[in-house]
Amino acid sequence: MYVPLTDAPADKPLVLVKVVDPNLAIRLKRMGLFAGSEIVRLNREVLVQPIRIRGPKGDAILGGGMAMKIVVHLNDGRKLPLSEMQPGETGHIEGLTGGTGLTGALETLALKLNDRIHVVRKLPPMEYIAVIEGAGRVRLTEGMAAKIWGRMQVRLLQFVSARAGEKFQVEEILGGTRAHRMLRTRGVEPGKVLILEGVAQAQSLPVGVRNTVVISSREGLRLFLTPNEGKQILVREACTED
Repeated sequence: MYVPLTDAPADKPLVLVKVVDPNLAIRLKRMGLFAGSEIVRLNREVLVQPIRIRGPKGDAILGGGMAMKIVVHLNDGRKLPLSEMQPGETGHIEGLTGGTGLTGALETLALKLNDRIHVVRKLPPMEYIAVIEGAGRVRLTEGMAAKIWGRMQVRLLQFVSARAGEKFQVEEILGGTRAHRMLRTRGVEPGKVLILEGVAQAQSLPVGVRNTVVISSREGLRLFLTPNEGKQILVREACTED
């Protein structure tokens, strides 16, 4: 019996039968997952934490949700989501489980498939306190601030790298529809001008991502998938017959 991955039992061997979404199928195939692959849906909590990496063209900060969707082939042969790498580890970007929004965000940050990256550090939960010119004050998590791309004088940079007291012209929101909607509800969108007032320690720990589907392959690859992506993957229990 075939069921969507989201309905499959956790911590039991499964066989991947079919990926309904052709774009997702291509992304998974690049990472070695296709019809017949053996996987396990893991029962685990996922924590979101921003991460600073160094790529071929400099440093970038990625929010935890974005880092979960980037798979890195480490120098020691392991394949892990970027969010699970530790400071000092190095590898190349093997693939993405996210769609065009993630691809576009990485292009803006001068990152692409096969680029070598180095994890500089994982970031503590911080809040960015800013004024939206003509609209009042806003508080942003580090992950949100990392998704805001814009111009400060002649420099293009992420808002996490903005200097306090200077005007920051928002040019782009990095990520997909959810990132755009999340920041728009806070008054942040292309064309707005932000002025950073300061950065403060957040009052809470990194939050968990609800309903994330975590899988592990027989070869040791681990992936984080959204519930919608999980529904596009049909599986059967390894002990059952077709």
